[in-house]
Amino acid sequence: MEKFVSAMKVFYSFAARKRAAFVVFVLVTFVSSVSSSIIPYFLKLFVDGISNLNYKTLFQVLLLLILTRFVSLFSNMLSFFIGDIVIFDAAINARQKIFKHVQDLDFVFHTNKSTGYLISAFKRGDGAIWSIFHAIHHRFTDILIGFTVMIYFLNRIDPRITLLVFTSFVLAIFITALLVKINIQTRIRHNEEEDKVSAIIVDNMVNFETVKLFAKEGWELSRLKKAFVPWLKTGWQHVNTFRLIDFSIGTLTNISIFLTLFLSLNMARDGNLTAGDFALILGFVGSFYPRLFDLVWSFRDVGKNFADVEKYFGLLDYDIEVKDPEKPARLTSIRGEIEFKNVNFKYERGKREALNNINLKIFPGQSIALVGRSGSGKTTLIKLLMRFYDIAGGAITIDGIDIKTVSKSDLRLAFGVVPQEPILFNNTIGYNISYGKENAGRNEVVEAAKIANLHQFIETLPKKYETHVGERGIKLSGGQKQRLAIARMVLSNPDIIIFDEATSQLDSENEALIQDALWKVAKGKTVIIIAHRLTTAMRADKIIVVDKGKIIETGSHGELLGKDSLYKRFWDLTTNLIP
Repeated sequence: MEKFVSAMKVFYSFAARKRAAFVVFVLVTFVSSVSSSIIPYFLKLFVDGISNLNYKTLFQVLLLLILTRFVSLFSNMLSFFIGDIVIFDAAINARQKIFKHVQDLDFVFHTNKSTGYLISAFKRGDGAIWSIFHAIHHRFTDILIGFTVMIYFLNRIDPRITLLVFTSFVLAIFITALLVKINIQTRIRHNEEEDKVSAIIVDNMVNFETVKLFAKEGWELSRLKKAFVPWLKTGWQHVNTFRLIDFSIGTLTNISIFLTLFLSLNMARDGNLTAGDFALILGFVGSFYPRLFDLVWSFRDVGKNFADVEKYFGLLDYDIEVKDPEKPARLTSIRGEIEFKNVNFKYERGKREALNNINLKIFPGQSIALVGRSGSGKTTLIKLLMRFYDIAGGAITIDGIDIKTVSKSDLRLAFGVVPQEPILFNNTIGYNISYGKENAGRNEVVEAAKIANLHQFIETLPKKYETHVGERGIKLSGGQKQRLAIARMVLSNPDIIIFDEATSQLDSENEALIQDALWKVAKGKTVIIIAHRLTTAMRADKIIVVDKGKIIETGSHGELLGKDSLYKRFWDLTTNLIP
């Protein structure tokens, strides 16, 4: 219950955002429900009027009936129209807020969550907002008001009929609550299996190249088939709850109609009920009891969609661990001096430290290369510098300003990053390059491509800068993607460059082009290179050798080769591999 109340608070924080429109919507919906609910009363007036053969009265009743039906028609249309205004705004605002929150969540959240899970949460959650709004404010409200109107008129005829109808209504709610709870539980279990199926499909689509390289199409299909086994089991459990609801409520409805009309017939036989009263009861019973199913499905829709909306709104419950300061300092006129002071860090509690007592100073305009075995801590240093994680101890400063005192967006705007594996948007080459600068002109894009040694290649393409790169840049080679990432970085005009060099899988020509582009851009800027090939590291002003989370060696290429160092061993291994 507490979860439901919490989710509904979030729901109405979006649904009632346009307060004036929401209040008008509620009032118009009330008028619509009341005007449609009193229609059976006109049956009584007609029957009584015919019994008295009073044409004038019957004509007045007819006019009043048509007027009431027009009020019901137009108020119902207006209710849906204003309701759509309210829910369109709510759905957009919810999606934007949750999207922003997910974007703002830490690096660790995105590494632990599957894309399929997030897509499912957004897709089902957005649909659930519409369904819950409609169920509560149209179906559920309409039925409750209709029930209240019916009870009012029936109570004027005989309290026994009122008691019988009220008892059947309460029983229907009680049975519905039990069955809907079972329905929701099976829905949640089925959603979990659906998420697993969705994750397999999304994972397969994203990594289709790997699937084809290893000829794993059959294996992936088999994996999907296995996932459908529990999916089908939970699916049957879920749909069977609908049959149970149909049978239970259908039986209760039929028994209630029988008892109500049986009591009415006996009252009419004994002279305690007029023909008009019986027509009124028949009209209400004929219109209301079938709508008990609407009440059930209203409860069921709210319950079913609650499972979806709870997961959707639940994304807002994930806390941002790396927080911006309340009053952030500004990074202006950055010189590019970076210092790590006694920095310690571990990814998880209880595990060994990823970095241990790191002290490192990088001067403005200096280029350094981080060298070390895989997992030594090179990439971790960069992640801490950009505040993807917060350090456990010590401090990191830029131009003497602690990076914890600066907003994350302001901090990261100071950097231009070329990642080890550039991920591109499924858009044009021009779009991907211009992503580095808002409202970049075509001349700026072309100039950046020239600096990155990419322009000549682009000019050979039929659509040139309008060429689509495909999902994650699949249409481009590794070297072309890296040069595009360099062009994107160039356009952002950063104060500090971070180059996660990954040229080991590239041919010598591409490696030379990338290195040439890098060093052209690096002039006068502070540059940090995560070196995978020592041919890149050797050109840096200073080489930092990292091993097991510690800096063990520092010096230039020549200095480190001049002594028995780990760097020299790496270099000797590299040169021995060259034929």
